[in-house]
Amino acid sequence: MSGAQFGAPGSFTPPPAAGDAGTNFLSGLLEGPADSEAAQRVSDGGHHLKSLAEGGQFAVNEEGFQAYMKACDFFLDGFGRMIGDVSLLSTAANMGSSEYAKSVAAFNVKVADGDEESLIPNLIKMRDGVHQAREAMVIARKNYRETEDAHSMTFAQLNKGLQEQ
Repeated sequence: MSGAQFGAPGSFTPPPAAGDAGTNFLSGLLEGPADSEAAQRVSDGGHHLKSLAEGGQFAVNEEGFQAYMKACDFFLDGFGRMIGDVSLLSTAANMGSSEYAKSVAAFNVKVADGDEESLIPNLIKMRDGVHQAREAMVIARKNYRETEDAHSMTFAQLNKGLQEQ
């Protein structure tokens, strides 16, 4: 297995093959759904991390796994509430009969769900990326365990060889 093993938060170092996948994923989460580019980075980063994990190109130890799962679950657990709150804005509020009031209500609808750069599509992109990253962590933990098992067997064989001499 090539690549890097990830540890606890703060010790995160993307593997060379990962390019910017891990960094993009994490930075996109911090910037949030108001930034369409950040939402796309979360989506792309999550998919890339899963691809790398499936290819055996990175692994994560148990401590890192727990920390990343906690972060993913925090986002996913709050997603339903977030999407519900933002969905309220996708219906024009009755703000009055003036042209200004109508334009403010229309603007709120556009911000919520007016195009691909609006909050709802960005939240969905982020949710999909977080799902992919969560799946990647499960695979990466398995990769780490397999690597550790292989190393343990190698050391056991070396030790046996030394004892036989």
